[in-house]
Amino acid sequence: MSKQDHQSIQYFKAHALYKKLFSEFKKKYESLGKIGGSVSLIQFSDNEIEELAEFLGIRPDILLKKRRITLLQFEKQLKKYKFDDLDLRQLLELYFGESLISNSQRQEQQALELQSYLNHLKMNYSSAEIWLDYLEGKSSDSYWIYRLMEESYDDFESYVDILDRVLQNIPENPIRLPVFAQQMTGNPHAFDRNQNHGRLLIHVLTVREARYDHEKVVIPTTSEGINELLLTYNILRDDIANYVTVANLMADTDSPKKEFWKIACDTRVVQNVPIRELIHLDSLYPSNHKKDVWIVENSGVFSSILDAVPEAPLICTHGQFKLASWKCFDLLVKNGIRLHYSSDLDPEGIGMAQRLLNRYPDLVELWEMTEHSYAKSVSNGDSLSEARLKKLNAITNQDLLAIKHEMNQNKAPGYQEALLDDMIEVLQKNLKY
Repeated sequence: MSKQDHQSIQYFKAHALYKKLFSEFKKKYESLGKIGGSVSLIQFSDNEIEELAEFLGIRPDILLKKRRITLLQFEKQLKKYKFDDLDLRQLLELYFGESLISNSQRQEQQALELQSYLNHLKMNYSSAEIWLDYLEGKSSDSYWIYRLMEESYDDFESYVDILDRVLQNIPENPIRLPVFAQQMTGNPHAFDRNQNHGRLLIHVLTVREARYDHEKVVIPTTSEGINELLLTYNILRDDIANYVTVANLMADTDSPKKEFWKIACDTRVVQNVPIRELIHLDSLYPSNHKKDVWIVENSGVFSSILDAVPEAPLICTHGQFKLASWKCFDLLVKNGIRLHYSSDLDPEGIGMAQRLLNRYPDLVELWEMTEHSYAKSVSNGDSLSEARLKKLNAITNQDLLAIKHEMNQNKAPGYQEALLDDMIEVLQKNLKY
């Protein structure tokens, strides 16, 4: 910087007005990529505008009325003073001590820097390459990951290093999530859902699974969706409290526990089976060796049916399907078993029915879940809130549209208990067949 340039900068820095004005000029240049346009003086005091008018050589009342100044107007005035060897861009760069670049140039630089960084990661963490390729697409589900990168490239690389090791060490046998986290990171809570490591683990495994199956990437958000994804990789979040209740089901397994299943069937014992036990089974099937299993979500209904039909091959999910429920269904479907499903006739119940129908379209039949069933079971005292009725918008399966329509009309749920006799009758006829 020349002596004259230094003196020029000192002059402007000695007047507080110019710090505010030059900041606005800088923003305008970054927006346009050149010296041009104008800036508002709304935030400037009358005294500041009068001081600026004096520099510009115009009457203060004119500037007070306009309350705008063009950058070219200011640059032109520079040349009338001792600053004639500086244009406005040079002045701003010297004043702020940095080169001025436009927002578009900055974005281009950032994009090049980011691409270089991703290339570096892919070269050094080959097991995570599929995931890093996916991130380059900048899908909406990865915006939060980009924010992590922007916070610190070094910290993000430490995340990728751990994920790369995870992908190299997918467990061959079931392992609990905290134990796996301890092995991979030294912290048993690192892969908890509220931790960045945990969120990234779900993301990378989802992308990996989708790419192998040639499916769209849909990041699971529910506890059961996450549990199911992790189980695909032999990682268990909860293998005891996550259970399903069964009666009169036999299991194929190489372990001596197969005999336990047989004894339970012979003695009509009801079992609460956790996912811990289900993951070691090869398949499930009814003890009567028929091709039908019956499913309810209400424990009271389950017990009432068993009271009347103790030999029924029956499952109770205790509300929404948990991972144990899905694992149980998968084991049955593997043997070509038909799943007969019944629940309360409310938005949640038919939502669960639709999930079953979508997952096993050829092996699911609805059990007393018809328009007639709804009319017989509809409550006269309860009503459905608007929030619950909105859930019906997601029902698209043809087998459920009639109930959906009636439910929208009545705005009331139907309760399964009113259909118990009919359910038992259908079940008994099937067992005698």
